[in-house]
Amino acid sequence: MNNRSETLNRLLDYLIFLILLVMATIMALNVFCRFVLLFSLSWVDEVAQILLVWLTFLGAAIGIRERAHYTFEYLAGRLSGRLRRYLLLLSHTLTTMAIGLLLYWSSQVAWGIRHWIMPATEISRAWVYGACPVGALLMLIYSIDNTMTIWYGDKTK
Repeated sequence: MNNRSETLNRLLDYLIFLILLVMATIMALNVFCRFVLLFSLSWVDEVAQILLVWLTFLGAAIGIRERAHYTFEYLAGRLSGRLRRYLLLLSHTLTTMAIGLLLYWSSQVAWGIRHWIMPATEISRAWVYGACPVGALLMLIYSIDNTMTIWYGDKTK
């Protein structure tokens, strides 16, 4: 693995940690305000929604990186040699193509709704929908890397 891959992996891991930390902090703050101070922060629900969506798509990219998503692994585990390699190549190629479509269409949607404003935070809803193309781009990078790894025979996990 090269330095750029390690940097991307580390950055993504830290970003996931930061999102979880901010999400837990603002939710705890809102619970404290609601039950102790007897008022709620109006923006917390929207920010938590944004963070949850980002967490989902960035987490999906980590799933691709770690090869934790459901694929033909069960069937591939029953095969050996060339047949196993071809099945894994097919699986990762189909995954890469699906992610490419997700990247394209989610980018179209995020761009199309950039003028929609969220009521409490008064920010563009594209900040929510933008998580999908960003996550899909990361998934695509990792999926291509997985496919190339199988193609060149470094490992066949």
